[in-house]
Amino acid sequence: MISFMDDCAHAEPTAEAQRMADERRAAVRRVFMLTLGLNAAVALAKAGYGYLSGSLTLGTDSLHSILDASSNVLALFGLRWAAVPADARHPYGRQKIEILAALGIGVLIVGGLFEFGAAAIHSLIDRHPPPRIGVAGFAVVVATMAVNLWVARYERRKATELSSALLSADARHTQSDLYASLAVVASFVAARAGVGWADGVATLLLIILIGHAAWDVFRENIPILIDVAMLDPASVTAFARPLAREGSIHRVRSRGVRGAVELDLHLEVAPDMSVADAHSLARQIAGDLKVKFPEVSDVIIHIEPKSSREPTTGAQTTSDRGKSKPPTA
Repeated sequence: MISFMDDCAHAEPTAEAQRMADERRAAVRRVFMLTLGLNAAVALAKAGYGYLSGSLTLGTDSLHSILDASSNVLALFGLRWAAVPADARHPYGRQKIEILAALGIGVLIVGGLFEFGAAAIHSLIDRHPPPRIGVAGFAVVVATMAVNLWVARYERRKATELSSALLSADARHTQSDLYASLAVVASFVAARAGVGWADGVATLLLIILIGHAAWDVFRENIPILIDVAMLDPASVTAFARPLAREGSIHRVRSRGVRGAVELDLHLEVAPDMSVADAHSLARQIAGDLKVKFPEVSDVIIHIEPKSSREPTTGAQTTSDRGKSKPPTA
């Protein structure tokens, strides 16, 4: 088996993939910068009025907005690190730093939920008076709901334009804030009616909703640390098979992080194909794969004669790793 880790991928597809990746990464970064500012403003507004009015519900809901803002920060952080080329000390890049940061934020959010949960239970047991909610409270909540709705729709539209799974996921997360805000409005109405226990009950409900969002952070990121497959092998095979001419594709594997996926596969070629021709074919397939799957940052293609899949002595190795900066979503 001759293993070609395409060191100088097919010039035209690779140049096109790099240009598309740079433009796409810049566009996605602009979206996240805008939504980060809006989410931060929403979090501050909720936390500020929650503190002034004594509303545990609004204070808890501010954690949801903080989680949104932190997701934007992590996305920007991931885009930055994904663009840094691998080196001798970090041969697979530094993208998993983003995963560790996400897990750290998840732990902090869970800690905050425990604090608000304890406060809510104490308010119910001690029968604290309802928070002081004025017209400004409703204005804050309605305004933040409008911002969240706009951000979710904007991110969803940009996700479609840029084919960004990262933006699409963030749009779904932001939209989930609307349900939490409805619980806040209901608690405000009850508080204005003098129902003292409504604030504590609504806070516990929000803790469940935000706890689910925090759980999603762990559920989505922990598998990446143990190298879960990031691409569907059938989809990769279906795309690459026609490119292999008379050859065949098998043993497709992937790992990495969203927006910086490492892909490797085996390519069988005719036994009489020259090394130069096999290498050229591998470079072309690697470049086309990067165009088709923009989240792929590294492609390793193992070439073997069609008559046998057993390794041969004296395997040659070249690599596509390190030639181009990884395109990210």
